[in-house]
Amino acid sequence: MKLPPLHKAAALYLSWIGGLCGAIVVLLADVLPFPLPFATPGNFFACVVELEIFFALLVWPLFVPSLLREGLRPPVLLVYVGLLMLFALPLVLIGANISSVGSAGMIRTQSLVAALAALGAGVAARSPKAMPWYVFGVFVVSAGLPYWFLLDTQLGARSPSVSVFISPFWGVVSDRAAASWIQTGIYGAAGLALLAWTRKKEAVA
Repeated sequence: MKLPPLHKAAALYLSWIGGLCGAIVVLLADVLPFPLPFATPGNFFACVVELEIFFALLVWPLFVPSLLREGLRPPVLLVYVGLLMLFALPLVLIGANISSVGSAGMIRTQSLVAALAALGAGVAARSPKAMPWYVFGVFVVSAGLPYWFLLDTQLGARSPSVSVFISPFWGVVSDRAAASWIQTGIYGAAGLALLAWTRKKEAVA
C-alpha cells in the first residue's frame, strides 16, 4: 500500500491548526468591535468542537481531490483524519479543562468529528461532482433544522423532534449524549461505506 505523502499535505494541517487557533484568538482576545456573548469559559470547549465540525464538513473535503491525485487509495484518507484529530488534541484538552468537560464528553465529541470527516472524505472521493449537493445538504441539516427549532420555540412552528439526532452542530452540544453517538454511528458508517465503495469501483475499473 502506498503511504500518504504527508509532507504534501502541509496546507491541510496548517489550515486545520491555523483555523482553530485563529478562531480561539478571536474568541479570547476581544479583538472584535462587539462582544461575543457565547465566548465564556463554560462554552469554550463547545466552541472548539463546533469549529472542528465546520472544518470536517466543509473545508476538509476540498483537500480530498488533490490528495487522491497523488495516487492514494480512498481508505488511506482515514490516516489523514486520524492525524487531524491528533493535531487538534492539545487544543481539545485545553478546552475540556477550561469548560470542565470529562473524558466521556471529549471522546464522544471527537468521535463525532472523526465520523463527519470520514463522511466528507467519502463524498469527495466517491463523487466530486456531487459536492454542491453535499454542501446544500450540510446547510439544511446543520442550519435549517436548528432554525426550524428556533421558530418552534419562538413562534410555535412545529419542528421534528428528531432534529437533534440529525444536526451535528446541534447534537454535539445537546445534553443528550445519545444524539452524538447516534450521529457518529450513522455518519461514520456512511463515510466508511463510501470510501469502501470507491475502492471497489477502482478495483473493478
